[in-house]
Amino acid sequence: MERTYDILKNMDDKTFTFQPFILLTAMVFFLAFCMDTTAETLRKPQYLFFLLAVFLVLFVFRQLVSISEPALILLAGVLLRTSYILYTAIWTRQHDVVDFGTGEGHAGYIEYIYSNLRLPSGDPRNIWAFFQPPLHHIIAGLWMRFCAHFQLAYRQVQENVQLLTLFYICSVTVLTFFICKELKLKSWGIRVVLLIVCTHPALTIMAGSINNDALSLMFAMLAVYLIILWYKHPSFRLIIMFALSIGASMMAKLSGGTIAPAVAALFILKLVKDRSNIRKYIAQFIVFAIIVFPIGIWWEIRNMIKYDMPFNYIPGVGEQFDVPLLQRIFDIRMHSVYPAMTVNGDAYNEYNVPLTLFKTSLFDDANLSNVSGSLTLFAVILFITALILAVISLIATFLILTDRNGRYDMKPEHKLLFGVLYMTLLIAYLSFAFGSHNYSAMNFRYIALTIPVEAIFLGIFTDACRNKQHIRFRLFAACVLGFAAAAASTYLMLGVVS
Repeated sequence: MERTYDILKNMDDKTFTFQPFILLTAMVFFLAFCMDTTAETLRKPQYLFFLLAVFLVLFVFRQLVSISEPALILLAGVLLRTSYILYTAIWTRQHDVVDFGTGEGHAGYIEYIYSNLRLPSGDPRNIWAFFQPPLHHIIAGLWMRFCAHFQLAYRQVQENVQLLTLFYICSVTVLTFFICKELKLKSWGIRVVLLIVCTHPALTIMAGSINNDALSLMFAMLAVYLIILWYKHPSFRLIIMFALSIGASMMAKLSGGTIAPAVAALFILKLVKDRSNIRKYIAQFIVFAIIVFPIGIWWEIRNMIKYDMPFNYIPGVGEQFDVPLLQRIFDIRMHSVYPAMTVNGDAYNEYNVPLTLFKTSLFDDANLSNVSGSLTLFAVILFITALILAVISLIATFLILTDRNGRYDMKPEHKLLFGVLYMTLLIAYLSFAFGSHNYSAMNFRYIALTIPVEAIFLGIFTDACRNKQHIRFRLFAACVLGFAAAAASTYLMLGVVS
């Protein structure tokens, strides 16, 4: 055959292509209407043969379909997260979801819109989780309505909500790749970034979580990508798309607005560097504000006016404790790699902020040893490799942001964007975690955006290593591969043993 059908190889040559998102959409429709997603175990024949069919198709077309290495890593990430949602029920490892049929939680919020085709009435504080902005719940409610129209069983319709969050998280990994291409990362750097982002447990768990975190994260990543494009080629089209993406991220979850300081810093830098076109930029900024504020905060303003609800209302949640500040930093108990929680049979609730941040990034609130002891080895390897990479990534971030000799190939505007974004996310998280005396406030999901950000810094650091044959680089590469393998093994095995 003369023509080679490049499905994903185009991604190496183009900054942006819709092909990955079209493929993800096709996968969502296939899983939603052609498979039984209510049988939550990987041991079910349909899941085994689904994965087998994918590998057989890839094997047969391996010569006709040229797929690049980044595309293979992205595909592996999609299969990992698909497997995860296929064995994870909508009430398993969730946050504030409760369950369908209860009338509360994110599931109740979605179900209300599904049943009534309108937003809930009354003070949102009176029903758990109804205070959240409604974009995710509107999309999920309409998606359930669409699935029900084709006479799927209602239990299947409920489980299909996970296909939306799967799409969102897989889109985050694709957008991360596009950002890597914009930042001119080389092959080794891209490998490191994608191996981390495509297998990171926090994103895998988020792919199966039917709350609003995944949608907000997807639009935040889209906003980061668009602001990079805008800075290079300022236009009204890009500023409108950028404003819509930030507004949508905030309409899914108000914390999507944490990207604002980084955006403001980049806007100011552009004004300073291109003062001759200041009128053009002022006009674009006005358009940006006209779009982003009504979309991003209309829900909060509505509730302030109608129900006197505080703008950034957050109810008291989680397992309360009264521990001095210094203990929350320096008192480190490590009887397990899993977070300590009394509901899991532990003697106390985890209260050390850095330790809880790290543990929940890998296991959320779960103690996987309660599922099966066979997972412990994978979990320990995952913990150790993740800790090593976390330390290296912090060092890499500091060295790149403070570099004045051009050793690291990162433009000043990109340093400003990612540096301010990272610090904003960290400050917002620490303020919330230390300001709340409960375990739930320390969960890593509140700063999941730091995963692609830190991975990108690590990728740039990797590209700057000149001697790729040195023993230190090989050990680092082995650590990255070990992390990816341990993360994938842990969350694939979980579906087999659960």
